[in-house]
Amino acid sequence: MRAADTCLRIMQFIAFADSPLGVTQIAARAGIAKSAAHKHLRTLIDHGMVVQDSPSALYRLGPKVWLMGQRAPEGETLSEVALPLMKVARDQLGLAVVLSVPTPRSAFVLATLRSNQSIEIGVQPGSELMLHSSAQGRVFLAFGPPELREGLPLPLEELTPKTTTDPHLLDLELERIRQTGYAVVPEESLLGINALAAPIFGKGRRIVGSIGLIGSVQFLEPTPAPRQLEVLFDLTSAISDRV
Repeated sequence: MRAADTCLRIMQFIAFADSPLGVTQIAARAGIAKSAAHKHLRTLIDHGMVVQDSPSALYRLGPKVWLMGQRAPEGETLSEVALPLMKVARDQLGLAVVLSVPTPRSAFVLATLRSNQSIEIGVQPGSELMLHSSAQGRVFLAFGPPELREGLPLPLEELTPKTTTDPHLLDLELERIRQTGYAVVPEESLLGINALAAPIFGKGRRIVGSIGLIGSVQFLEPTPAPRQLEVLFDLTSAISDRV
């Protein structure tokens, strides 16, 4: 299980990197020795999941990953539905817009749109946001299956002095999110930064994703402006109607 987990994480590092990676970079990101990274990469190469460029010795995704993608079910993906609508919201508010989906241990970022502000604030596709300290993660905890909340590792990690690490206080906040329909985490993941998020529901009111707005606390205050909530709820409702 550990070897499979490491191989999958290595594939994700390579997939979401801005350029091909070397073995030293991969080993550092995976937290393993270079010799171990070589063995995992060799396995992935043998199965066509990763290839190594001869001149540079750098690694990138292989042809089998592309083929597997072609075999995925047809139809619009969540990101294809959401991105045009996300752009409208970004242009209305000027804030960065992030689309995430739930996993057992994180809010996994599928797509992002940069803000229109001079100082760039945002996350990259492929990032994993902590469930307890991110707005989108808390949306998944509030509206997702109970085992998601029950599976949080304790003690809760403190990312900043303002991160909620008391499980009881977190549960109270999750109840507030269920009542209001949105989560907000001023400076809980990064000082000076706030995020506002709401759920995307699929058939049977099953949560399938979340939209997050990200900005400095100057432009996205701890108590969101009515206009920001209106745009966010219009966006998540429009996406939910299409998935």
